[in-house]
Amino acid sequence: MVLTHKTECFPNDSQKKIIETNFGMRRFFFNKTIKYLKDKYGDLKENKALITKQEVYSLRKSLFREQYNEKTKLAPSVVLDTTMEDVMFALKSLWKRGRKIELRKKKFSNTCRYFKKNETSFRYKNGSKYISTTRLNDLKLAESLRWNDAEIKTITIKKFANRYFVSITCEIPDSKPVKSKHRHIGLDWGLSTYITGFDGEYFVKEDFNNKTLSKLDKKIAKRQRALSKKVEKSKNFEKATAKLQQAYLDFNNYRHDFVYKLVNDLSKEYDTATIEGLGMRFVTSNKHLAHRAKQKPFYLFKATLINKFNALGKKVYVVPRNYPSTQTCNACDNIKIDKEK
Repeated sequence: MVLTHKTECFPNDSQKKIIETNFGMRRFFFNKTIKYLKDKYGDLKENKALITKQEVYSLRKSLFREQYNEKTKLAPSVVLDTTMEDVMFALKSLWKRGRKIELRKKKFSNTCRYFKKNETSFRYKNGSKYISTTRLNDLKLAESLRWNDAEIKTITIKKFANRYFVSITCEIPDSKPVKSKHRHIGLDWGLSTYITGFDGEYFVKEDFNNKTLSKLDKKIAKRQRALSKKVEKSKNFEKATAKLQQAYLDFNNYRHDFVYKLVNDLSKEYDTATIEGLGMRFVTSNKHLAHRAKQKPFYLFKATLINKFNALGKKVYVVPRNYPSTQTCNACDNIKIDKEK
């Protein structure tokens, strides 16, 4: 089982310099690779057959090491390898979904990723609040890793709101199946009430604290107005941007915390769950409902519920959107049609 532990980290001044350099190198080499491919092949979508994965990865040596050798020395090799992964992911998104490839900008591309190359790639002791990786020794964490004797696969460092966060992806043994309670629940989405469920005996109704949501939402709007009055690229603009990002972080943390606790409670009480297939396009296109719909993360709940139940050996059933549940008789399975509805 592969799980990720995300927490805040506190790098010292020298570690911050290394991390910021890795951010810049990953952004620099991504942009250079895309520009090189465009100059060589022109339209990347039309000339899909000419661009191979082997050629893209070969640029790490032919382009980076030859033309930008001094810059490649500033970043560890694993950062350059992840850049090639980013390029391939961007190309596949272009070919399959038609998603345009945008060059990375400094203010939006503050992430770097390290992956396991050998047994000494990561160094961590159970219960410790320090982790070490390439060129980063004893990076302090806000909390120790949740799992003991976990095999670390990747580490991703991100900067947001002038704070640093680390996501540690680990491979752990599959959890033992929990004792079955033989209980099932059906769940339905809603805007007035976030989640409504029925298990045959009791109704379950769960919703966010609307006052808290409104307060956090107004805080974001206030910070956005303050940012719009600042001169771009000035020190005050940077400070206002950090405050706005912190407001978004508080908003998302509240929603994530609510969803994770709700899913955890459901996984303890029920063996199976049935949920409605999502069809939120009509809601988000309605100007009266769009804002409220975006405040409540429906897909996050669905994805978290499925992942949690699967990890515990339980089952989640997703009902298709066109299933006539309210028009089917629960006794004879007759489906009402036309005027009978």
